[in-house]
Amino acid sequence: MLASYRVGIRPHKHLFDVVLEIDGCEAEAIELWLPSWTPGSYLIREYARHVQDLRAANESGQQLAIERVAEDAWRLTPAGHSLVRVSYSVYAFDLTVRTSHLDESHAYFNGAALFLTCDALQAQPATLALDLPLDWRVETPLPQEGLRYRAASYDELCDSPVHCSPTDRAVDFLAAGVPHRLVMWGAGNEDLPALVKEITALVEQAARLFGGLPYRRYLFLALLSDRGRGGLEHRDGATLLSPRFGFRPDRARQEFLLLVAHELFHAWVVKRLRPRALLPYRYRAENFTKLLWFFEGFTSYYETLLTARAGLLSQARFLELWGERMTQLARTPGRWVQSLEEASLTAWTKYYRPDENSANSSVSYYLKGSLVALALEGELRGRGHSLDGLMQRLWARHGVDESGLPEEGLQREVAAWVGEALPNVFAAVSGHADPDYASLAAVGLVVRARPREGVADKGGIKPRAERDPGGYLGLSFKADRLTVSAVYADGPAERAGLCPEDEIVAADGYRLSPETCPSRLEQQPPHTQVTLTFFRREELRSTVLTLGERPLDTYWIEKLDGASEAQRHAYREWLGSEW
Repeated sequence: MLASYRVGIRPHKHLFDVVLEIDGCEAEAIELWLPSWTPGSYLIREYARHVQDLRAANESGQQLAIERVAEDAWRLTPAGHSLVRVSYSVYAFDLTVRTSHLDESHAYFNGAALFLTCDALQAQPATLALDLPLDWRVETPLPQEGLRYRAASYDELCDSPVHCSPTDRAVDFLAAGVPHRLVMWGAGNEDLPALVKEITALVEQAARLFGGLPYRRYLFLALLSDRGRGGLEHRDGATLLSPRFGFRPDRARQEFLLLVAHELFHAWVVKRLRPRALLPYRYRAENFTKLLWFFEGFTSYYETLLTARAGLLSQARFLELWGERMTQLARTPGRWVQSLEEASLTAWTKYYRPDENSANSSVSYYLKGSLVALALEGELRGRGHSLDGLMQRLWARHGVDESGLPEEGLQREVAAWVGEALPNVFAAVSGHADPDYASLAAVGLVVRARPREGVADKGGIKPRAERDPGGYLGLSFKADRLTVSAVYADGPAERAGLCPEDEIVAADGYRLSPETCPSRLEQQPPHTQVTLTFFRREELRSTVLTLGERPLDTYWIEKLDGASEAQRHAYREWLGSEW
């Protein structure tokens, strides 16, 4: 059987109109289904809930029997006809990189959210045609043949986002000798020529690491909007969602470049070097692997390293950023509850579905995985190796032929290459240990810890000259600074009986405001008792909270005084810049 898709749009209704033509129907019945998730985003999204007005007909237009048989599936009875057409509409009004969005300004979709298929069609080539206004331009990684786009398989169709708009801004450029295209939708404060130069530098750093690029052309599709940030990797491109005014000042633009570097790195790691447990993709149910901490965490490590090596992140900011990440992990009580391997397995139900207790019960495999990579870098550099060398080895052994990395493959590769299993590194993976930052001495760095200095202190920098003597609440607030978002395990707020969603309105009889809460509370010294007045489900209550000692949960990184020439050399080899 062969599949041909045609997609039309009704922008003001936010409806894509899809026609699937199947040629070569021989079975008595066909079960058509729609994926429940998008590869790269590990959450069951139930795309079939947006399907409506589904009908089937033969080549003469006569209606055929089709009925829903499952949440995500329909049974089609071809009734002896070799050619059938299935038509349906899909509601699309979710502006994220993982789903689909349609209005009068553009059309964006991922194939998993739009295209019905069946088991017999999954490995077959497919074509795509688009019915659009004449002034709308199409951007997609799919190769074009005449008026249609062609995919070698359903996997490629799902892995090739489509964006259509009359207002896109696009720049074609060469990087590492390969054609690239940057497309921007939405007005913003970006400097497009400068961005192209910066992205070119990132691509060339990645190509230098792996000895070339794995694709023939690549599409960066940037969607600029008023809210949201995120990315989704594809085999020959990436979709990037960014705040429209998120390119100035420099630090804001660096956040965008880190996102670019992250999704670009996935062209090797995740899209070609994949977990063997995800071969092939099973679109109708969860696909479990213990290795997301590696595939996402090490990618999060390299997003910073590639950006620094490209000269787009200063040494000072690079080290500051890692101090911030160490601080973020230290302020996550859930790291003592959930291992990285478990975090990877439960991504489907925990990471992508956080709640008010997530900080106490789980850990981010992006965050801790990147810090494991940093610690492993130090261990390897101290033995005359590097993480670059390990990634090149993994790429050559499991990525070039796309055979996939076995669940225990990373530890085995490290042990075979280095000559020992490095248990102090992998204790932070299978167990609850923190990464061993002492290994960074190999590159002349030392990690320091201190108490936090107020609500806005994210770490990454040295303490102020005068230490803030304030106390510790053991909770966090929502953006309005009055409503509790999380209560940390075994902290003062938990002992005082506070709960998420409590709205704290007064302290010791004096009203608090979003501007003064919680900074006014934490300015008081440890062991101070504070009477808090709060609303819980519209009922006015009060409790006495005893401020705690601020924990040593705030980190920064310094260069070692008197670092040896070997340490300085390792640092230069690592970052590609002078000590």
